[in-house]
Amino acid sequence: MWLVKSRRSVVLSIVALAAVSAALLGPVGAQQQPLIAEVTVEGNQYISADVILDEVKDILKIGEPYTEQKAEAARKAVDDLGYFDTVAVSYEQVGEDVKVTISVVERQRIEQIIFAGNTVITDAQLKETIFSKVGHIVASEAIRRDVRRIEDYYSQQGYIAQVADVKVDEFGGLTFIINEAYIEDIAIEGLEKTQEWVVRRQIRTQPGELFQQEQIAGDINRIYNMGLFQDVKLDLRPGKEEPAKAVIPVIQIEEKPTGMVSLAGAYSELDDFVAMLSVAENNLRGRAERVSIDLELGGRTSFDFKFYEPYLDSRDTALDLSIFDTERQRRFVGGAAVSLAEDEFEERRTGATVTLSRPMTDTERVSIGVRSEQVSSSFLQGTRNLGDSVGTLAIPGPGPPPPGDTNDPLVVAAPLHPGGRVNSFTLGWQRDNRDIIANPTSGSYQNVSLELAGSLLSGESTYQRYRWDRRRYFGVRGGKDVIALRLLLGTSTGDIPLFDSFTVGGARSLRGYQQDRYRGENIALLNAEYRYGLSKSLTLVGFVDAGDAFGGVFRTEVPGFDIGADDEDLSVHVGMGFGIRAVTPLGPLRLDFGFGEDGSQTHFGFGHTF
Repeated sequence: MWLVKSRRSVVLSIVALAAVSAALLGPVGAQQQPLIAEVTVEGNQYISADVILDEVKDILKIGEPYTEQKAEAARKAVDDLGYFDTVAVSYEQVGEDVKVTISVVERQRIEQIIFAGNTVITDAQLKETIFSKVGHIVASEAIRRDVRRIEDYYSQQGYIAQVADVKVDEFGGLTFIINEAYIEDIAIEGLEKTQEWVVRRQIRTQPGELFQQEQIAGDINRIYNMGLFQDVKLDLRPGKEEPAKAVIPVIQIEEKPTGMVSLAGAYSELDDFVAMLSVAENNLRGRAERVSIDLELGGRTSFDFKFYEPYLDSRDTALDLSIFDTERQRRFVGGAAVSLAEDEFEERRTGATVTLSRPMTDTERVSIGVRSEQVSSSFLQGTRNLGDSVGTLAIPGPGPPPPGDTNDPLVVAAPLHPGGRVNSFTLGWQRDNRDIIANPTSGSYQNVSLELAGSLLSGESTYQRYRWDRRRYFGVRGGKDVIALRLLLGTSTGDIPLFDSFTVGGARSLRGYQQDRYRGENIALLNAEYRYGLSKSLTLVGFVDAGDAFGGVFRTEVPGFDIGADDEDLSVHVGMGFGIRAVTPLGPLRLDFGFGEDGSQTHFGFGHTF
């Protein structure tokens, strides 16, 4: 028994000694970790070995021990570069050290880029749009980004397209298959009074065509510019037959009231009481026809009938008819030769005008018009120097004026503002690409006209009148504000009567001056406005007007009493001020306060000045 215990003690002593030796000296027979002598790369064709070695330089360092943990870390770092399908790290013994080899299999390269289905965007434009290029590896994430860029580019160009599929073949061909959206149908919603064909006459886009935002926007603007609708919107819906390839533009229209009846009265010392009745309908029979009748009864009588037919035939020839017998207050221009105590008078015009116009393009239109008009004469009181003596002109009483001595003041009764009959025809050309005609924020307008009047048309005067009206509009602050400019030039030849001469002054020409302040055979006018939008219904306007009507001598029925224009040559008169534009149920109202050489004037009207 003692012997057994002794043997057990010996064994325990040996085990304890071995444990101490292992702790101090390490395991018996264990080998030391080999050191890294060299790191190489194999299998790469496009990616430089330096790129790969740079990625693992802090992991596999020459002279440091090689371990499996380091090998796995190096493999993962190279794989994260995204250039390879597979990455492997191996080693071979070189004496007491090891040579480490990183083996890679590169991903497939793009050898060719192909686009299928594109018709309005070229291959070259699409290749510039995408990130993938020939020689790049086939990367799924990069291709997904390219799909979004292709579709976004179509949208920026005003089209709708979908990349239906992307394929990469075994030869490195990368193919994008594109579906460009076409228009399956065009729908119109919201019409109650207006006939649908009237609206469709404004639509240039046709089913079967590719969807194009700019073209559809032009259709929407043309419909809105008819002046019949409160709002016009576009809603795009998927096609019914091919939802993935087709769209249906739905034009949603909100009609507005187009009829108006107004009754008003006014009193003045000149006319006593005048009753005014106005009836108008801008969408007669739902055909966009316009008709209006204006009557004035009492101290002053006037009648004005207007009718407009926009669709006289299949080519959108329009008819504009006006029959009138009206009175209006005018201002006499005596020039330096004749001065008047009272220079305002009533002028009556009786006649009719007929104009036919036809569109040549979406923005251009030509017209021909005929006018026959009888204008009344007016007797005015005034004085004028006749050499060394002074003649006095007066409105006569009943019967002829008494005879006078030519050496004394001469009394003459004569129509110093002669009337007469004018028969003429007018040729016109117009280009209008304003975005919104009633309230433009961009675009331009141009009108050129030539009027020929003569005795061959049974008129009493023979003359020619030329006129050029040019306007430009520039949006500011994203279209909230507008800079508007107008240049109006005109001249005349022949024997133009005073009542048909050019005039400036008043609400629509030279603000800050009386109506018809300057008359002449020529006109030059420049208007500039800054329209500051406070809201959708209220706009502040600052303006500067500069111009003149000048030149010419107008005959009267009294020899020696010809009337010259106030300005023989161009003399620029300037008016400036501010105004308000307000959208009301009666229409857009205009109120301007202008300041000129003669003082200040307040002007009231409807719509913008130009």
